[in-house]
Amino acid sequence: MPIIKVVPSESKIEVEEGANLRTSLLKNGFEIKSTCGGCASCGQCVVVIKEGTDNISEVSFEEKQLIGNVFHITSERLSCQTKVLGDITVDISRHLNQVKEKPKTVRRTKEEAEAVIQERKEKASERPAKQGGFKRPKPFKDTKE
Repeated sequence: MPIIKVVPSESKIEVEEGANLRTSLLKNGFEIKSTCGGCASCGQCVVVIKEGTDNISEVSFEEKQLIGNVFHITSERLSCQTKVLGDITVDISRHLNQVKEKPKTVRRTKEEAEAVIQERKEKASERPAKQGGFKRPKPFKDTKE
């Protein structure tokens, strides 16, 4: 039975020959982004085949239409369209949840807020007055009357 080595977690998954790569990864707790549910229409389930490119199925027509014929250069495949035929190593690092810390909200006191407002008003008064501007054209007067 083929073994899928998952990078960066270094986990190993044993699957049946001909198993769908996306389904196998999902069954073993790896989250693979996808909005189409494995129908090859969203292109979000892209993974990188690090080793064992000979042990996977050929690129399907739907896959070529979606991501092009770049597999030979980038080793990227749609996991929903890839069948596992032997041992492979897969990089799923782009699917890992990268949680960014949200900046903390700083609450100002009433006095601080009024000071900021006053400072902005002072800066606005230092700016030169607007010159020119758009004026509506006056209607033509007919002088023949």
